[in-house]
Amino acid sequence: MATETEIKLLVPDQAIHKIAQLPFISTGRCEGQKRLINWYFDTSDLRLSANKMALRIREQNGVYIQTLKTKGQSVNGLHQRGEWEWIIDKPVLDLARLKETGLSIVDDFSALATRLQVIFSTHFDRTIWMVELAETATVIEVALDQGEVSYTSPEGRAWVDKICELELELKSGSVDALLAVAVQCTNAIPELTPGNISKAERGYSLFEQAKVASA
Repeated sequence: MATETEIKLLVPDQAIHKIAQLPFISTGRCEGQKRLINWYFDTSDLRLSANKMALRIREQNGVYIQTLKTKGQSVNGLHQRGEWEWIIDKPVLDLARLKETGLSIVDDFSALATRLQVIFSTHFDRTIWMVELAETATVIEVALDQGEVSYTSPEGRAWVDKICELELELKSGSVDALLAVAVQCTNAIPELTPGNISKAERGYSLFEQAKVASA
């Protein structure tokens, strides 16, 4: 298991052009832009969500990655959670791999296999910069995500929420250094605000809105 540690900052439209002007961005290494498509799975009664878990398949440049995340903590935009990833051959869940997590709830997944379905999806463009802070031996991946999270009801009605956020993910080094970089961001661009809600939580919110609307 890896522990994902990241800070999420929400970016209003009028501040997008300012991101590339941040000092540590201009001296960082741009990794380019890629298109990410993610499908999130759960049962119709949201058993995984009830257990504070998110299960998804991501398509990135023709490669499929299955990911399981646990809720963890989320305070002032800082997210820390458990994360497991597996490369799979096709966009179909490989539930057998989940046993590698050692989580007791995974034993229940076999019983849920026929009930798991795509609940919502996200589609966004991600621009990445790698920032190395020599003084603290810290490496941070800075990602600007622009796109949407969406849910489509069985009747074909769509619910959509826009994604425009800056993610600062700690790859190695100090959490304090990560926090300091986040402070630099908000000082330089006051329009940035901490985001405590994950993309998955936003997707589940759309699902619930749709359920209320159809009741």
